[in-house]
Amino acid sequence: MKRQQSNDNITSLYQQFQTHNKVKNLSEKTIDYYYWNLKPFINYLSSKHIISISKVNSSIVDNYILFQKEKYSNTTSINTRLRAVRAFLYWCMDNGYLKPFKIHLLKQKEEPLKLYSDDDIQKLIAKPNLKECSFVEYRDWVLVNYFVETGNRLRSVINIKVSDVDFSSYKVIIRETKNKEILITPLTKTLLNILPPYIRTWGLKAEQYLFPDVKGNQLTENAAKHTISVYNRKHGVSITSIHAFRHTFARNYIVTGGNTFKLQQLLGHKDLTMTRHYVHLFGEDLASDIDKHSIVERIKPTSNRLTKSKRRI
Repeated sequence: MKRQQSNDNITSLYQQFQTHNKVKNLSEKTIDYYYWNLKPFINYLSSKHIISISKVNSSIVDNYILFQKEKYSNTTSINTRLRAVRAFLYWCMDNGYLKPFKIHLLKQKEEPLKLYSDDDIQKLIAKPNLKECSFVEYRDWVLVNYFVETGNRLRSVINIKVSDVDFSSYKVIIRETKNKEILITPLTKTLLNILPPYIRTWGLKAEQYLFPDVKGNQLTENAAKHTISVYNRKHGVSITSIHAFRHTFARNYIVTGGNTFKLQQLLGHKDLTMTRHYVHLFGEDLASDIDKHSIVERIKPTSNRLTKSKRRI
């Protein structure tokens, strides 16, 4: 059974699509993403006097892509808009408002991930004078150590409350995640040594955020990006990306022999797709010590073993 085509007005369907997303409990950030990236598409259709979704087809989408390419040279930006368009049109297809057709993203050259070097990390985790430094300097030092040791996403970290840290079982409960599922992050020895005195020194209460601003309020994403940028540059590190800590964590875990499935859980990936991507990217690092893990090298007979065998004969 197909839905009756009683109202296939594009604007009306967009509103239904967003209602559907809210019912699915998608984040406000995702709702806003669809708003800002579907608006140019809907305006484009309006300029072509297309108000009915049934008039949209693969040629219309292709022409919209060409229109975007004339305005923007950045393939990533175009694909960002196109993903929103694809999600909306596929929803229309699934609900019987539009005949199915495929929508393909533009091929783009993969850029190498930004990573912190060991030298960068050493500079960033250099311990300040904790008795004299300001709250911001102390907090940022702890914050950088936390990013380095966990690989947690920024949005997850700024939502951690002191009560989410369980020192008795060596873990942090991450309640704000990309896939809406609770994530358990184990505490390393470094964090077990750093976090308790940090919490005591600044008198952080259970109901407070673990990394608040100077007034005790929740640190915003923009504020966190700014403060880490300042902190990194002050320590002579040119990379200021917070997400680069996540990439660096993944790389280190892989090249030191970490389990792929455990890495998936630590990073909170819904499936192994991105985790495998990390393994693929850091393949050269994996090859550097491959002989240490060679089965043949481990079990093959040595000259001594052969000599003993001959003596027995």
